[in-house]
Amino acid sequence: MFLRRTGKILATTRAVLAMVFLLAVAIEPTQPVRAGNIGLYILSGYMVFAAGLVSLAWRSWWYDFRIARIVHAVDILAFIAGVYFTESANTEFASPFMAFAAFLLVTANLRWGWGGIAVTALALLGANTLAGGALFALNLDIDIYRFGRRQVYMLLLSIVMVWLSGDQRIARRVDLPDPGGVPGERWLRVLAEAAAEVRRSLGARGAAIALLRHEEPLVEVVRDDAGVSTHAMAPPGALSEDFARSWPPTLFDTMRGRTITSLPDEGLVAATGAATVPIAGYCGVTEGLVASFSTAAGDGELLVWGIDDMCVDDLPLLDAFAREIGLALDREEMASLAQEAAASGIRNALARDLHDSVAQFLAGTLFRIEALRRWIREGNDPEGEINAIKDALRREQVQLRSLIDRLRRGEDGDRRTDLAEELEALLIELGLHWHIETRLDASVRPLPVSIELAYELRQMVREGVANAARHGQCRRVVVSIAGEGETLRLRIGDDGGGFPANRRPRSISERVEALGGRLSIADNAPGALLDISLPARMAA
Repeated sequence: MFLRRTGKILATTRAVLAMVFLLAVAIEPTQPVRAGNIGLYILSGYMVFAAGLVSLAWRSWWYDFRIARIVHAVDILAFIAGVYFTESANTEFASPFMAFAAFLLVTANLRWGWGGIAVTALALLGANTLAGGALFALNLDIDIYRFGRRQVYMLLLSIVMVWLSGDQRIARRVDLPDPGGVPGERWLRVLAEAAAEVRRSLGARGAAIALLRHEEPLVEVVRDDAGVSTHAMAPPGALSEDFARSWPPTLFDTMRGRTITSLPDEGLVAATGAATVPIAGYCGVTEGLVASFSTAAGDGELLVWGIDDMCVDDLPLLDAFAREIGLALDREEMASLAQEAAASGIRNALARDLHDSVAQFLAGTLFRIEALRRWIREGNDPEGEINAIKDALRREQVQLRSLIDRLRRGEDGDRRTDLAEELEALLIELGLHWHIETRLDASVRPLPVSIELAYELRQMVREGVANAARHGQCRRVVVSIAGEGETLRLRIGDDGGGFPANRRPRSISERVEALGGRLSIADNAPGALLDISLPARMAA
């Protein structure tokens, strides 16, 4: 119950200290040392005051925060008065000096951090010095040695507490549960799990996360109300317009027009007046906590309500959750972008494969059918050419099935093949298909390469030969393959019309670039020469 309930703990501690001190003074025959019953009346009044603060702290987070500085000043005055009424050079009475001093410094630390400790320490030292000086000047009973010793004790205690309080300025860290599923495809699950975790951690009745993605007019709202998760899309209006305002961690009460905001440079700042929190209005909430966060996909707001004994102590945890939700959504966005990039790469690779194989084969088949029509018109027997086309279709069917199997299987592992043998068989097939002469020049036989690289080079040769036959009207194509130092070199030369100026074969260029190689095109007088250089590591 007392977790993150600073105001209640301090109020209760103050009341206990005041009661114990008053009882000790009332029971001890020699107390109070001076001022008689007046001291007892003043201490009794302070105890009543402390008891009232306990009731206030349990009833209102607003007034507990608003009067904190006034109460702290009263505590300092009560401390000085207690010392004045009870201190004597010739008494064994246990002074409340260190107990009250420690309480005041701890209160300052919990309320305002190291700055509050420093101000409180200066106020205590100054007030105690003035009181001691006045007693000494009036020749009243005072032990200067004890007085000086306690001043030094209080100074050292203040220094240590200022140093220790520095750790409390560090931002809190929280962890959100992993919602499971495929990263990048689980936005709603991330939001739902985050809302549930915030609700559980803060002991709240409900929590909601609103997200306005860039260029989207609707606001996505995920709520967890008493363990029941819902998802809705809020239309444009006050809620969507509110995202232009960034909410620092804020404790609000819209019915009474009260807000307490945690600002990075100013600390906790209280304000009164009309308090409009659109996400709270959308969820039907009048009192709770709200904080904004930013993501790569858009801005968001976190709302929490129904916390028992809600107070400013909940703001740091709310801020930590808001930051973590933003980071979790950024991770989802990065995963989604990675998936889109991977899918785009697959689409491009598949398009190249279909272009270099199926599309080019169909173009060649149409070319052969047109030639077959002319052959028939001339009165020749078409049987041989029809059988050749059927054989070519069977071979292309095998190649297409191989492509499908490659896509299903994914990586081919460490399997290797002889590149010279693969290209030689391919050129024979392409020569028959396009009715041209083909030849392979291989300086090294066998030339073992990975299955993946052999496939890429086969597709480049298919595309190069098809371009030379279709666009260059060539009669002869020569392909050479060789290893030159740190480079694997593939050349495709023909005797056709060559490439138009400033024109490059797109599919071949994309494959070469993906393999980290270089492509150059030159006139071959006649024809064209495609010179492809690949890093030797690609063949390793």
